[in-house]
Amino acid sequence: MSAPLVQVKDAARWFDVSPPWLERKLAGKPRVMLRAVDGVSFEIARGETLALVGESGCGKSTVARMLVGLYGLTRGDIRFDGQPLSKMSEPGGRALRKRLQMIFQDPYASLNPRWRVGRIIAEPMLTHTTMTPAERTARVGDLLKQVGLDPADQGRYPHQFSGGQRQRISIARALAVNPEFLVCDEPTSALDVSVQAQVLNLMKDLQRELGLTLSLIHISEPTRRRGIS
Repeated sequence: MSAPLVQVKDAARWFDVSPPWLERKLAGKPRVMLRAVDGVSFEIARGETLALVGESGCGKSTVARMLVGLYGLTRGDIRFDGQPLSKMSEPGGRALRKRLQMIFQDPYASLNPRWRVGRIIAEPMLTHTTMTPAERTARVGDLLKQVGLDPADQGRYPHQFSGGQRQRISIARALAVNPEFLVCDEPTSALDVSVQAQVLNLMKDLQRELGLTLSLIHISEPTRRRGIS
């Protein structure tokens, strides 16, 4: 049996929410640590989808950011294909970062409103590839087709699209450098119910077509709470 692609062991992330240092000294107040995530462990096999389900505020999005290295660990270990995520900050770590990408909850907030769609999707290629401008333009067109949009849309701005279309653009950007692992932080929660199924079906099709491994963050009502909290 092959080793898991993603391994999370006793991962914790605490945030310092203490009053300012001077206020603590003058008033004798202690430091206050918010335990957003404390002692989470799980594994994700290659090609598998793992859903993290829980009510708002239970630490799902914090776990999502830990999985792609946006948040460091207070304690524990996260490994991708056997390599600790801490290596992403070391020389040569760019190759590891390329293999993990994230789709954020609100597509309008995560897309630069001043950039055209072509530039938004091509941005990861500037960092992680040696493509020429013509090759990047062709690649952007292919990605737009892959997510169900028109290649000509790369000349438009995010505000000219619907919410579901903007999330498709976010997915195209995440796929730009051929990642192996996608972390999807509530990718449909900011969308109308009528388009949520369309986006989820698109992601399912892309996973099957590209062999992606997914971590899907989903919010639930307290009475239906399951998974990691």
